[in-house]
Amino acid sequence: MRISWQPQPKQEIALSSNNDEILYGGARGGGKTMAGMVWLLYDIQYPFYRALTIRKNADDLKDWIDRAKEMYKPVRGEVVGNPPEIRFPRGGIIRTGHLKDENAYMKYQGHQYHKMVLEELSQIPREKDYLKLIGSNRSPNPEIKPQVFCTTNPDEPGYEWIKSRWDIPDMPDFNKVYEVKTAEGKRLIFIPAKLEDNPILMAADPNYIKYLEELKTKDFELYQAWRLGNWKGFGVEGSYYRRQLVQAEENGRITDVPYDEGLEVHTWCDLGVGDSFCIGYFQVSGLQWRWIDYDEFEGESIFQAIARMKGKKYRYGRHFAPHDIEVRDLSSGSVEKPDLRSRWEIAKENGVNYEIIGGVSAGDKIDVLRSKFSVLWIDKTKCDLGLKRLRRYHKEFDDKRGIFKDIPVHDINSHCADMMAYWALTKFEIKEDTVGTLYQPKWKRR
Repeated sequence: MRISWQPQPKQEIALSSNNDEILYGGARGGGKTMAGMVWLLYDIQYPFYRALTIRKNADDLKDWIDRAKEMYKPVRGEVVGNPPEIRFPRGGIIRTGHLKDENAYMKYQGHQYHKMVLEELSQIPREKDYLKLIGSNRSPNPEIKPQVFCTTNPDEPGYEWIKSRWDIPDMPDFNKVYEVKTAEGKRLIFIPAKLEDNPILMAADPNYIKYLEELKTKDFELYQAWRLGNWKGFGVEGSYYRRQLVQAEENGRITDVPYDEGLEVHTWCDLGVGDSFCIGYFQVSGLQWRWIDYDEFEGESIFQAIARMKGKKYRYGRHFAPHDIEVRDLSSGSVEKPDLRSRWEIAKENGVNYEIIGGVSAGDKIDVLRSKFSVLWIDKTKCDLGLKRLRRYHKEFDDKRGIFKDIPVHDINSHCADMMAYWALTKFEIKEDTVGTLYQPKWKRR
């Protein structure tokens, strides 16, 4: 039996692509999920064929399975097991998984999948997590080329690395496709699609376009991402600091903010789980604060972090850190002779005397930072990564109730947001010698 289904033009481009990594989507409603389902069928005639579909959570996976049951019924695809997998008469298998487990990105190591579909790719926060997943995409069988098929919208925590990996412009031309080659020689293709590329959905659900159009007045940044496929970077629902960042851009406070050698540089930091670390570098002139630099890294000890700071040749003033800097630095020393000193002690011995900031609730952190944003000027180049983190810092969504919870999502964006909150919470005594002419930008957005 054959499946009675006709691909639409953008879907046909995706299905016929021979690239190693295919990215399909952009705006909402482009028919990406259906394209991925059909793409998985091309090699089911081989008994050794193995494929994997990944969704963010178990509920999304249930929806995919329900659709797969109908899609694969004509070719006698049978859904069995838990987690579910689709088995075909000649032996081909499509397995499924989700990313809720702590070891989600590691549990497929050692597996071997000829084809992989990763739905809603931007929900994967880091490129290295994506690379862990696709490390299982390989084929010892010359009949099947190993490929990855990804679908996405320009939102969620992973937006930035996806845009960079596929070299996607802020506003893609929907009349063309974008191809790029990685340093490792992999060939990537991005196929932008929007609702108009899916006339079947437009005819079947006319209210969907009304919903997307209503976002124009309710949430313009989200409208640009979901309706227009704009990749500029404000398409996160529940973003805590979106309004403050938009206001800062409109006021010309996100611009070139050079280091002033006449002023001290003060630092605030946040220490993440394990040995992740971020540092913000600030100067103050009168009542004006300047965020001039930002560092973010992992896999380094506190000693290495201090070496980074010293390498910048700034004239430093005060340094601030949360209470967890007082725990032992397990990344220092060796297995035979572990370093039993705390990170605070190591920092002090290397010339950085951290002042400890007391614990405070997440809600208080957010409120205080929002209120202090109006006095902050931000260097658009050196703080670019930090700005991206703040744009992506957002509320947790309750899938069952369909509302946002009053708590932030803890992800890769949290460390920068916490560091900035510590800056906002610090009662900083302004010295007389920092009072001077306020910095004015060379350019101001009109």
